[in-house]
Amino acid sequence: MLCVVTFWENIKREKVIILTILSFILLGLFCWLCSKKTEDFGLNFFTEMLGVAITVFIIDRLIKNREERRNIPQKLAAYEDVRLYTSRYISFWTTTYRDSVPEDEPETIELFFSDSGMGKILHHLYMDSEPNVTPTRKWWDWILHNAKEFKENGDKLLDRHSHNLDPIAFGYIHQLTESLFNKTLLMSSSIRQSDIQMGIPRVKTLGSYAMSPQKEDYEAIIGLVKWSNETYVSLKKYSNSIKKVAEYTPMKNRKTPPKCMIPKEILIQQLKELEEFRQRNK
Repeated sequence: MLCVVTFWENIKREKVIILTILSFILLGLFCWLCSKKTEDFGLNFFTEMLGVAITVFIIDRLIKNREERRNIPQKLAAYEDVRLYTSRYISFWTTTYRDSVPEDEPETIELFFSDSGMGKILHHLYMDSEPNVTPTRKWWDWILHNAKEFKENGDKLLDRHSHNLDPIAFGYIHQLTESLFNKTLLMSSSIRQSDIQMGIPRVKTLGSYAMSPQKEDYEAIIGLVKWSNETYVSLKKYSNSIKKVAEYTPMKNRKTPPKCMIPKEILIQQLKELEEFRQRNK
């Protein structure tokens, strides 16, 4: 958070300087135009302050341009880490959607990262099924593995680029790493073990073990995509190897049910067991 604080401190400092110079210019203008006694003084003071303002502005521009050029390598490195993080996030959840939700993907990335897109994964993903990864494992382990990666890689990114990452991108990544959604994913294994020990039946879908993403979580990933696209445009003139964030390409006309969707007969049986448990423990 240090870079965000420093950013706003610099903005406040610049505002104070601008307001101070503007106040002196207005004072000189007032003395020049509003009184014969101070006309000469006002004119001299006004022109002096105007010259100071122009000089400060030019020097400020030169310094900022020089600093910007000097920071290009750091900005390129920060952009690349954000791009990879964002692309990985998109790739994981779109793949999970295809493996579990029996519907075509939403038309746009904005619709995908919403309750009517990504939110459907929580209702359909069968945690006892196996994702297409090697070595073979259950979704219990794969979800936990990726939740840890998103948390750890996000924290490393923020720490590594704390002094040169755009505060806007910084805030978006911080939102994703600290979101309640990701925190509950990290707790899913513990909840499952607790259920086993206490004999609590639960429908084995992701939504039974994790809360839904919040509006701020969806806004954060969409914000990172937009930030990455805008930053790519501004930085591509400095590097021939710079890449864009992964594009969202919805899959259409799927004919077979996804392999990791909870089977209807299992869903009915687990709902029945849950209802019986509730009745016994009223």
